[in-house]
Amino acid sequence: MTLVMATIEDSLTTPDRLLAGAERLVVREGVRALTVRRIAEEAGVNSALVRYHFGDTDGLLGELALRNAARLADARSELLEAMTPGDFAQAVDALIVPLWARAAMNQRYRAIVVLDEIFARSGQDLNARIWAVFADGVARVQSALEACLPGVDPHALAWRIRFVTAAALDIPPRGLPDGREGVRTAYGRDSDEERLAQFRRFASDALRMDKSDCSGS
Repeated sequence: MTLVMATIEDSLTTPDRLLAGAERLVVREGVRALTVRRIAEEAGVNSALVRYHFGDTDGLLGELALRNAARLADARSELLEAMTPGDFAQAVDALIVPLWARAAMNQRYRAIVVLDEIFARSGQDLNARIWAVFADGVARVQSALEACLPGVDPHALAWRIRFVTAAALDIPPRGLPDGREGVRTAYGRDSDEERLAQFRRFASDALRMDKSDCSGS
């Protein structure tokens, strides 16, 4: 843990230190690395505090998942509330921009990266609780896109929304921060801003399923 990160975490409450430690483990090694001992070691606290604050690792994981889900859902709700009806570009942004929301406990990561790892390894109960946080926002995004694409097949559009969301997980290897400012790759300058700009173009092409002319397109 770097000195700066250690200083920041020293100011956190014990529950938040445990959540931050668990979040790092999830991104770095996956959900299966979450044991009471590993979480406590990562957070620098006594292992008994995991059970004291969360009951068990499942309780902690549930809290971590819902905090990250809320980050995405809140960002999407803000964009939807500010959206001009019939604006295709704004509807696309309401879908994709929240996918760049930072993780709940570690700003180096994106919330969707944490959630993807949790969702892939957790049981149906937690997955249903995560989805419940998103369901209304995703439905509103689909309605907004349908309004821009008259005659679109709703089922085909729902699949495209699903695939676009999954494509946003094109990230560096697990354990590295998302986006590497100043690093040149075969794709040119690799930064969060460039990734979002390129992804916006990709998503717009993927979601525009016919030649309809919408404002903002």
